[in-house]
Amino acid sequence: MSGSKDFSCIGGLEKHIRIVKETVLFPLIYGDVYAKFNLKPPRGLLFYGPPGTGKTLVASALAVECSNSERKVAFISRKGSDCLSKWVGESEKKLQKIFSRAQQTKPCIIFFDEVDGLAPIRTSRQDFVHASIVSTLLALMDGLENNSEIIVIGATNRIDAIDPALRRPGRFDRELYFPLPCYSARKEILSVHIKTWKQKPPQKFLAYLASKTIGFCGSDLQALCAEAVMCCVRRNYPEIYTSKAKYQINERHLKVEKQDFLRARQNIVPASHRVSIMPVKSLPFKIQPLLQNNLSRILSQLEILCPVGMLVCDIITGKASSRSTSSPRILLCGADDSHTRHLGPALLHTLEHLPCHVLDVTTLFEETGRAAEEAIIQKMKMARRSLPSLLYVPDILAWWELVDEAARVVFTSLLQGLDRSVHILILTTANCPREDLPGDIACLFDEHQGEVFEVIPPTEPERESFFKQLFVHSSADMESNQSSQMDFVQIETTKKAKDGGRKRKTAGQANSAENSSTRKWAVFQLISKNIYKLLTVSTEEAPTTRRTKHGSKARNKVYTVQSAQLMTPAKSISFSSSEINIKRKISSSGEGPSSKRGKLTTNLSSSSSEKLTDSQTVQLLQKITAMTEAWSCHDLECLYASLELTLEKNEEDTCSSIIECLEQFEQCRKIKVHVKREEN
Repeated sequence: MSGSKDFSCIGGLEKHIRIVKETVLFPLIYGDVYAKFNLKPPRGLLFYGPPGTGKTLVASALAVECSNSERKVAFISRKGSDCLSKWVGESEKKLQKIFSRAQQTKPCIIFFDEVDGLAPIRTSRQDFVHASIVSTLLALMDGLENNSEIIVIGATNRIDAIDPALRRPGRFDRELYFPLPCYSARKEILSVHIKTWKQKPPQKFLAYLASKTIGFCGSDLQALCAEAVMCCVRRNYPEIYTSKAKYQINERHLKVEKQDFLRARQNIVPASHRVSIMPVKSLPFKIQPLLQNNLSRILSQLEILCPVGMLVCDIITGKASSRSTSSPRILLCGADDSHTRHLGPALLHTLEHLPCHVLDVTTLFEETGRAAEEAIIQKMKMARRSLPSLLYVPDILAWWELVDEAARVVFTSLLQGLDRSVHILILTTANCPREDLPGDIACLFDEHQGEVFEVIPPTEPERESFFKQLFVHSSADMESNQSSQMDFVQIETTKKAKDGGRKRKTAGQANSAENSSTRKWAVFQLISKNIYKLLTVSTEEAPTTRRTKHGSKARNKVYTVQSAQLMTPAKSISFSSSEINIKRKISSSGEGPSSKRGKLTTNLSSSSSEKLTDSQTVQLLQKITAMTEAWSCHDLECLYASLELTLEKNEEDTCSSIIECLEQFEQCRKIKVHVKREEN
């Protein structure tokens, strides 16, 4: 990846490259076509967006493409600070020299990186120097004729700091927003960075890595690949840190593996998370039985409310208007706070291709001395600048009573002023039922158009499938646990085999073959031992001479449990084929339970199968499902954690311990409800 890069070396920005070619490169190369149809090519293009998203990279690739075309196009690149000087009038002379040089070598492209330092907003607080530079730049850009074959490109991270006089047609005709890359863009960027590697990671692992790097920009992903290479070097050649002379490194032995990428991801903090952490996360694997149906219903409702193409990352702007009379918006309310803790972040994870702007308590009061209404106006401006976008307002009631009347009026007036042509998705959550919403908030969301979604407590089948994870583990779970265990064993054994400090002095092919065979045999022994632990019912009775017999007993016991599940009624334990397929799909994509969770579930399944009979398991599951009627997700999660701890103790009478835990939890919950009623 060293040297000059063209557009083929850029991943995840295909639409931006197409727009740059149409607005910048084609008018310079095919000027005759534009002149024949009397088309006026643009004079300027402004790149803006978060740091590290590829603004300067696209400009440098454009310079390479200009030099490779049949008609050579000159490219002049300057930093905003390069044109500044401490002498009066010297900065204006530098700008005039740049434009006069462009006139001599046209067709030409002038690129100003960090243009906010060159042309800041002219105010009375600034000195005369900056105002004079901005005026000179405006005059020089106005002096360009329509067919002068000179195009000015600017790039900035702070578009608010640029003087508004530059942001009009005739100067910077078009503004191109560079967002944080979505899932598909991150996958393409990773593929570009490993394109020159001889031993590349598999595409399945790249897809998993792209799903785990939410919030990473292009520079972060490049740093991730570089850090993974360094982790590979540390793992294979730890001697280079202690040797004073240059150590001979054999490049053939350097293979960047999965563990290197995972370790590198832990060492890198993305640039977007260094400023503020976005509440974006997928729905946890354990919570999916409770909230997956609600998430699907909300997404289907958003497909009706949002314009066509807004929910898809392949289209930059929605073409059609939404079916609502205002901008697309939805309010998630309900006494159960699962919409704020789980559903809201899961929706942000699904719609990660939309630029997200969060308006909560911390953003309102993070700057001392700034009024709340000023922060609200600033957030709305940022959301309108990068259309289509998403404005996330979590737990609006948390700050609704804290701010004064002016901030509430500003918030309601801004949302009421958004019509259907403004493609901003307003996602709001409120921790109260629909009838208890304040009147100012309720009037912003039309219930008849489906803009209000009330989250109700989980139903009986959802609670049953949620607590079923404690007692029963299907064959798909066992397969996923075994695969995760084997992957973990492979990573650990290769780590132990290679961390001993290899001193690669050529010792002959026979020794290397022998060492590789011994390492493979060690890996095979550990894997077989781990699989044996998974399949064995009792770990105490495990002589090595009866492995096959115990394995068959474990399989027979699994089959008897599954047959008992099939014989139970409809409300008892039963796994449908769709649930198993979903779990297999999740485990194959890398989103399934981790190795630590795999160990925990294996222990729990063995303890429950040993201490609990099939009838006791069915009775306990029915008792828990009936007892938790109308419970919130938070209470269900707390009960789940308590039952997990009870099963981990592995007591003799597991059934009575679980019943005692249920009674204690029920008493504590009654006390909390009574105290809450008295407070109200």
